[in-house]
Amino acid sequence: MLKFKRHIDGVVPEELMDNASGSQIPFVAEPINIPKSRVVALNDQRFLLVFIAGTYFGPDFIHDLPRKSALERIAFQLPPYTQDQLGGSVVRLAEIESVYYYVLRRSHPSARVKLQSLYKFLQGHLAPPVKEALEDERQFTTFFPPSFHRQTRYKGAYKVIENLVFINDPDISYIKAEDIERFKQLTGLNELKLDRDEARFYRHGQRVDRDEERQARFLAIQEAQVQAQNGGALPPFVSNNTPEPRKRRRKKDQVETPAMTRKEEKSQSMHPNRIGPAMILLPSAPTVEQWSNILRLAKPSIAYTGTAAARQVGPLIGLVDIGVCDDAYLFRIALPGVKKDQREFSCEVECDGKVIIRGTTTTGEQKVFKSSRVFHMQTQHLCPSGPFTVSFQLPGRVEPREFSGNFGSDGILEGIVMKDRGRTGSACLTFDS
Repeated sequence: MLKFKRHIDGVVPEELMDNASGSQIPFVAEPINIPKSRVVALNDQRFLLVFIAGTYFGPDFIHDLPRKSALERIAFQLPPYTQDQLGGSVVRLAEIESVYYYVLRRSHPSARVKLQSLYKFLQGHLAPPVKEALEDERQFTTFFPPSFHRQTRYKGAYKVIENLVFINDPDISYIKAEDIERFKQLTGLNELKLDRDEARFYRHGQRVDRDEERQARFLAIQEAQVQAQNGGALPPFVSNNTPEPRKRRRKKDQVETPAMTRKEEKSQSMHPNRIGPAMILLPSAPTVEQWSNILRLAKPSIAYTGTAAARQVGPLIGLVDIGVCDDAYLFRIALPGVKKDQREFSCEVECDGKVIIRGTTTTGEQKVFKSSRVFHMQTQHLCPSGPFTVSFQLPGRVEPREFSGNFGSDGILEGIVMKDRGRTGSACLTFDS
């Protein structure tokens, strides 16, 4: 039985109270419960960096079920892995940042390193403390060498680390009791298990993540260039010309301004805040049609995260068809290779017509094991394995309680939800998979 959740005004589950504005779950930092007088030493910062990186992250080793963290593999002296044994999944750099600051959300501020220091640790360049002897010199690249876990930018959009998995409930049986106690005292946590979504999407406030904006611009320019190749005109924000040399362009773009008289120069020196004569060039405003093209390209109506965003050319996950009648909406969405497990799959319909689908894909492996046979995949066009979300907007408000759905064996999820009639309340629907 798979469960479909619905939200309406005034009745929203507690764990999703802050998820009314986007497909990702924003969370607010919790208050610090450790006295401010307790300043953490630099070696404690280093201990937390190593502990979090080695315990909550591990290689995407396809034979590890359940997944093993980097420190767990070292503790049990497991053999080193090769490139062919890695599954090819990716973790966004922004998610690693969120996990780090989520774990330390209750700690003293001195326990947390700044974002630039965290980047240096991830790249293996964090300098040792000056006034203390270094207790542990290991860094992120010690556990995840760049030869297997390349740090790159996915399709020019957001930064990722390859062949990496996040483990929110790690095995800690191999960790020394004093190390666990030290970790709990420094972080203020009572247990090491983390809420997966809260940790991955935690807003730490260190910076504004512009990955989505960069990705939207990248997709807009890519689509505009495809249109130009097919004979269409380029939108005004995309240029197909080769940039001129900087010196020549700067000289040509200089604008001569009228010379000031001695009287004006004297007045300018006596009043330094007064602006002298100048020429201002104002660009022409774009037309309504041009603005429509910009918004259409830069703001897609369907949002993808996780493995759904990392798909390659081929059969796509998340293709949506929407139908309308007098009193209801119909939507069909393609979800090939998605687990039909009520613990890992959910479809939420909100009263404003927003539909959010969360699940886990099982495709995209480099090796497939079937009936004692091992298949080496020659092509990998399906989505890589891992969690994903797909969200889209229905044309109008709906009645979340009057929602029925069916996840067929053909991999198509079909849902019918009635249009809004001003009712209130809440309900939960289950259906046979």
